[in-house]
Amino acid sequence: MKNIRKTSFFAIMLLVVILNCKATGVSAFVAEQPEIIENLKLSGKRLEYGGFFFRFLQIAEEEEEPEPEIITTTATISAVGDLMVHTWQMRDAYDKETGEYDFSNDFEMITKYLETSDFRIGNLETVFGGAEIGYSDFPMFNTPDSFGQAIKEAGFDLLTTANNHSLDKKEAGLLRTLDILDEFGIDHMGTYRSQQERDSFVIKDINGIRTAFLSYTYGTNGLPVPAGKDYLINLMNRDLIRADLEAVKALEPDVIIVMPHMGNEYELKPKQVFIDWIDFMIECGADIVLASHPHVLQPMEVKEHIDENGDSRKVFVAYSLGNFISSQRTQPRDVGIIVNITLAKTGDERAEIDMVEYIPTWVQFTNQAGQDYVRVLGVADALNQYGEGIENQLRPKDITRLKAVHKWVTDIYTEGGVPEDEMKEIYTFYKREE
Repeated sequence: MKNIRKTSFFAIMLLVVILNCKATGVSAFVAEQPEIIENLKLSGKRLEYGGFFFRFLQIAEEEEEPEPEIITTTATISAVGDLMVHTWQMRDAYDKETGEYDFSNDFEMITKYLETSDFRIGNLETVFGGAEIGYSDFPMFNTPDSFGQAIKEAGFDLLTTANNHSLDKKEAGLLRTLDILDEFGIDHMGTYRSQQERDSFVIKDINGIRTAFLSYTYGTNGLPVPAGKDYLINLMNRDLIRADLEAVKALEPDVIIVMPHMGNEYELKPKQVFIDWIDFMIECGADIVLASHPHVLQPMEVKEHIDENGDSRKVFVAYSLGNFISSQRTQPRDVGIIVNITLAKTGDERAEIDMVEYIPTWVQFTNQAGQDYVRVLGVADALNQYGEGIENQLRPKDITRLKAVHKWVTDIYTEGGVPEDEMKEIYTFYKREE
């Protein structure tokens, strides 16, 4: 019965269409001529009988789907150099009444620059070995845990712990450092508790841009890595670096950042051997290389790299980011920068380096009363405040030094330097051409 009803329905519909066409004189031929149909619409014919026919045609027309929107996402990563603690900083941070150490003053003037970024990284060049073994600085560092808290409060998300001081308090100090960073919610790389942890690479989704991080050190000041525990620290080895980068690339991140600890201390330009190391890392797949260890600033560059498959990509290299905070006072060891690297990814295309900026920084060491007063300052910010009558514990000799720092840093990173009367807080080092 259902089939009979269906057949009857379609027969009736067919009859309606035929009668519709006969009544209007619209044939199958006419139905294939859009201009004739349009004329009939315009002339007002078929108002009485033809509505069904034209509605049928309109329904049959396929609507074009809109083009999918192509979205560009960006992520800005701020990178700094060495985070160190010497005796003067501990003396400044020590509270005699509580017997505790408070390092929050260290970053109070610079945090506002870090807050504007999406992710913040640096080199922790000390260990948290615990109070019971005694705090110390060079040549065997051991820092109060509260320095880690100050780093967290300043906004840092990830630290490399692979450097020549990683084993200053032996394996126990290395492992406790990782535990303290975990307590503060700071991610880390370069030193590990196990082989499994070492082989689990750090990849972060930063605004939809998957960014992988790796780090290595040239050595540990002659302190031996415990036998059978090579996983404790990433030492610079070409086979290891190549294997790691191949494994990371298989995970398909958008960007790979490598932070090697290498170079000759206090040299203002990298030796060819270190340039070769960085070139090797780029050949293996690194997109950004941020080096540390010289404790002074060295040049940066953005250059074109052609991969083995012929693909071209822009890579960024900072040969040394200098000291971000320390008690090293010999010029220019009191100078650093914050580097802001903005990445951009459009649709499914490869992420690119969109912009690189730098902020000159200086470590203040003494307040107006001549007391230890160690903190990081943005150079232009401090000078601007002083010019507005905000002394901010700065002495006249500090102002002179800040002006010299501005000239020295901009001479390195801005062609022709920047005159004092054109001083800015943040400078553009590179901007991708549209």
